[in-house]
Amino acid sequence: MAKRLMGIVVLGCPSVIKGTASRMFEQRVAASFQLYEANKQHNPLVLCTGYHIAGSSEAQARALRKSLISKGVPEENIVVEELSRSTLENAVMSKPILDAYGVKNVAVVTNKFHVDRSRYIFESMCDGYNLTFEAAPDGVTKEQLYELTKLENRKMVNLRTKMIHMTAGP
Repeated sequence: MAKRLMGIVVLGCPSVIKGTASRMFEQRVAASFQLYEANKQHNPLVLCTGYHIAGSSEAQARALRKSLISKGVPEENIVVEELSRSTLENAVMSKPILDAYGVKNVAVVTNKFHVDRSRYIFESMCDGYNLTFEAAPDGVTKEQLYELTKLENRKMVNLRTKMIHMTAGP
């Protein structure tokens, strides 16, 4: 495997919601492609993540890969990780792939509402990496954003509680 100077980790999300293309998905693809284009002199590895949600035709990671290839990212620059079912699993399962390619400079792409929790998780799980976070527009209505923000806040509280219990020991 050729070493890479940079990696772009694209966090998965549903590509289709109730039969309609997901704006969040489209925004993550657009932000990832722009980041790739701005850094293509570094030959970045693009790591697409996310599992196969019931009711969808393919894993989130594969849908991201297809969309990025259609925009012009070379197939050989894209790797998929299609087992992760959460942001925590995204970080845990991305780390060995990034290590295999020698990538330590990583840009994590997600939507704006999801950046804080993603940052907390990736910084906790990926010590020794130079991490940056690319906030794609949310692509949702104000009402949806309100609900997503409430959900993110609950998930952040639960995550911090788990981390405290994990580090507290017996």
